Amino acid sequence: MSKNAKIKLAFDLGNSSLKIAAWKRGSLELHELPLPENLLEEDNVLMPHAFSAFLKKVKRELRLPGGPAGLVLPSSKVICRLVTMPQMTVDQLMLNLPYEFNDFIHGEPHQYYCDYAMCEDTDPTPEEGEPQMTMMAAVAQRQQIQNYIRMFGDGGFSLRLLLPQEMALIQLVQACRRERPEAPAEFCFLDLGFLSTRVFIISGDRIQAARRIPVGCRDLDGVIADLFNMDRFLADAYKRSNHQGVLDAPQCEEVYERIAVEVLKVINFYHFTYRQNQLQGVYLMGGGAEIAPLRKQLEDTLGLPTLPVDSLIPGGEGQGQSSAFVCAAGLLAQPEQEG
Repeated sequence: MSKNAKIKLAFDLGNSSLKIAAWKRGSLELHELPLPENLLEEDNVLMPHAFSAFLKKVKRELRLPGGPAGLVLPSSKVICRLVTMPQMTVDQLMLNLPYEFNDFIHGEPHQYYCDYAMCEDTDPTPEEGEPQMTMMAAVAQRQQIQNYIRMFGDGGFSLRLLLPQEMALIQLVQACRRERPEAPAEFCFLDLGFLSTRVFIISGDRIQAARRIPVGCRDLDGVIADLFNMDRFLADAYKRSNHQGVLDAPQCEEVYERIAVEVLKVINFYHFTYRQNQLQGVYLMGGGAEIAPLRKQLEDTLGLPTLPVDSLIPGGEGQGQSSAFVCAAGLLAQPEQEG
């Protein structure tokens, strides 16, 4: 996987839809396509050949560009964390890095692929002990990475860059700060996804706080399905159209409150740990970002405004519902692509 390839096409594979960001003739195109039913479950592709056929159809119908492509790895398939280690050579680092994930991985280290991005502005000479280096490090199963490359390859796309969600967001933030030096140093993202809600607070080139909350849009689908006595697939359509004002139902409001309270715990802890922080608001992403009552509940509970993600996505202004494409756009925000 070449880090130097100029990525002009990026994918973000969710459990209910495929998000695509593509540079075509100097402009950014954003597409969100619902996935065929039963194609994915719990971030697992159940039918690889059918998924590749789906990708072929998408490429043909959208006339997507060729060349190197990127993929945002589903959060359940990769672990990304801030790591501090003694200074060492690259060979020594790659040998030792898998052991930093001992509590998270199973099996032998050679079954996993590790990568890292060095952080700037670290103190290489602490008061006590050996010189250190700080990095954002990630680990994923080699077989899983190979499966993604094969499925997308059979679908007509050459995956050359695969990044965790965290690194895609860091790239996007860094690109924003290059264009807007006056932008704040801290960014808070709430990914209101299908299976869960994830909170990321980014400061500079690292994740300073992160948490997964096991409540997501699937819980809303379950509530709506119970209210109307229907299956969850149809309930998702009712949710998206706010059928009969169902999103204002007390049962849905309970889900919003559960999410907001858990997010508040993360932000309060961050405020306590980094007392000089200057968080100005939160950026919402994922399918839940378009649910107006959920946005209001978050603003009321957190005491922070929800900020427009359009301002973070180069060329994303006026695209509509850009919150779904934040991570895919982050893959396109590589420094080497400037100019």
